[in-house]
Amino acid sequence: MRISRLINIMLILLRKELISARELATLLEVTERTIYRDVEALSMAGLPVYTTRGRNGGIGLLPNYKIAQNFLTASDVRNLLTALSSVQTLIETPEIKATVQKLQAMYGTDEFTELLIQDVNWQGAAEIKALAQQFSQAIKQHQLVEFMYSDRNGKLSQRQVEPYRLAYKGDRWYLQGYSVERQDFRTFRLARMESVQVLTAEFVPRSLPMAQLAFSNKFPHAELTTITVRAANSVRDVFAERYGSTAIKQLTDGHFAATLTLPNNESAYRFILSLGNKVKIMSGAAFRSGFKTYLAQVNQLYRDN
Repeated sequence: MRISRLINIMLILLRKELISARELATLLEVTERTIYRDVEALSMAGLPVYTTRGRNGGIGLLPNYKIAQNFLTASDVRNLLTALSSVQTLIETPEIKATVQKLQAMYGTDEFTELLIQDVNWQGAAEIKALAQQFSQAIKQHQLVEFMYSDRNGKLSQRQVEPYRLAYKGDRWYLQGYSVERQDFRTFRLARMESVQVLTAEFVPRSLPMAQLAFSNKFPHAELTTITVRAANSVRDVFAERYGSTAIKQLTDGHFAATLTLPNNESAYRFILSLGNKVKIMSGAAFRSGFKTYLAQVNQLYRDN
């Protein structure tokens, strides 16, 4: 741990003329006393580290020791910070936080990036993010995890898994790993987990079947159908994000028509229903019939007995 910290101090000093012990201590999450001990160790190792006192004092390297640092341009650093900051909004690990701080300290870059990603602020989202951080550590330590998992019908079963990768797709978190019970690789949705435990038992990492774990934009085992809908302009952005602007044809009465290819199942019915009275299915007899049946089932729940 100390060797890594000494290297980090040198990397920072190579980029900054002077930096205070307090700032270094904050960046590296240690005390100022530890920083001064590290500086002394670097000096004893023959590195030209010096300290100056006073209001504008600090820790630095002798000028003749500075080396050209043109490996990363300012644009490169901004791009790295943009990518790391975006990931940090989804899952903040100590490693990512430390890397962002080091880049900002070494290259004098502020926290502004051209791309801002803000995750949803729901209570459930915060719990899922905390769970993702827990799995992140288990992945690094090669520790088995155990949890109760709910299938689509709400049936619970106990799973023991070798965790290998976290995935974030379409505002949902997934864990990809090797299921001890199924003796195969599986993808698990974090929102369907209960009673999660990180076990002390460790595992030997396996070779990952990347093709098997790849996410697909297709709908497996689903009957696809093409429908046409008429929708209000107030929900145009929803269709543009999902199906692209080429699927939309503007009408003259404050509405638009959209041609969609989607699975004829409950997931698609829920999407159409989420738009309320802003959309009407105009063609696609099989889908329309299935949707009407689904609506009747929902309506039945609210009928007075």
